[in-house]
Amino acid sequence: MKKFIVTGIQMRNKGSQAMFLSLYYALKARHADCEVIGFAFKTDDPDQYAFKLLPHDDYTRLVFKYKLDRTLFLTHFLTRLAAFMRKTDKWNGKIAEMNKALQEADAIFDASGYTLGSGWSKGAGERLLDTIRMARRYGKKIVLMPQSFGPFDWGEDDDAEYLQRVKHELSYCSKVYAREREGYECLKALGLNNVELSADIVLREKPFPTSSDILESGSAQSIEYPDEDSVGFIVNENLFRIGDPAKVRALYARILDKLVDSGEKVYFLNTSTADLDLTEEILKESKNRDKVTVITGDYSSPTLIEMISRFKYVVASRYHSIIFAYRSGVPAIIFGWAAKYTDLAAHFQQQDYVFDVRNPGFDQIIEKIDEMSVRYSEESKRIKEGLAKIQSSSVVKDALEALND
Repeated sequence: MKKFIVTGIQMRNKGSQAMFLSLYYALKARHADCEVIGFAFKTDDPDQYAFKLLPHDDYTRLVFKYKLDRTLFLTHFLTRLAAFMRKTDKWNGKIAEMNKALQEADAIFDASGYTLGSGWSKGAGERLLDTIRMARRYGKKIVLMPQSFGPFDWGEDDDAEYLQRVKHELSYCSKVYAREREGYECLKALGLNNVELSADIVLREKPFPTSSDILESGSAQSIEYPDEDSVGFIVNENLFRIGDPAKVRALYARILDKLVDSGEKVYFLNTSTADLDLTEEILKESKNRDKVTVITGDYSSPTLIEMISRFKYVVASRYHSIIFAYRSGVPAIIFGWAAKYTDLAAHFQQQDYVFDVRNPGFDQIIEKIDEMSVRYSEESKRIKEGLAKIQSSSVVKDALEALND
């Protein structure tokens, strides 16, 4: 029986959850009896899921990084100390389980989203490098599944030295899949020859579970579905970090008012718990607060895909909320700041609906919203055709073949 470990994931961010689920069910489709264990950074109540999740968080990463797991007494003492300080027993016995899983694994698949690039600190990128070092230490092959990389322009004195370490660690991987052309070129510029370009795994792979499939109980949660042919509104806290917060808030409110004044039924929907507070901040600036429905609840990624499939189009900035929409053939007006948004839209000939939040151009946005309200059926057809082309091949199949080379 094949045994695989998936790293770089979490369950609270539904985009990350969806990448894990796509990988999990695609592996199961090719090796029905295989065991897949998730090393998750964040998860609420891992026992609720129909698959095994172990805590690959700040504490356990430290243990494996410094090889503290080699000394049983020390590991036991540190785990009890960490549990006492953090008031949790989530690490009880888990280091031994993780050690066993690593020893028995046939391969490791990393399904991170984006940490290695100057949009983040070098410390954030170091987490991915530590994962590769862990694979090397245990003598396991590792594949970095489709994710974003670069640019590599921190402008710091140790950039060259750091990039040498990046090249050294990534050279160990059997395959590195970059989601965007920019990231692909950045990695190739380092001299890596194990890099390929691939769309996000949630788009590439056909298998995807229902909400009840992923729960141990098999019972799906109660769902507040949006009305058919309504418009979805999905925000992203990162836009407030990249752009001017007051201007971003005002822009969202103006667009919201435009949609409502045009007769659209609008639903606020969150695909990450990090965005919950932004909803009320934006609605406070809207003159149509009482005409907007807010869907609350921490829904799974399969449920969110079901919800989004009911919209005629979405106004969105969470990367995977756009992927959820495209997977369902739903068009999107996109607010972003990075190449990953334009590259994603380009797969479906949707580049004209992408706006940079740092210089959005309100009049141009309104023009595209008016256009989308007329053309959404036509755009939906175009997206479905693009999706069929993307799913004509499997990145998981390609990755498994690379592991056997």
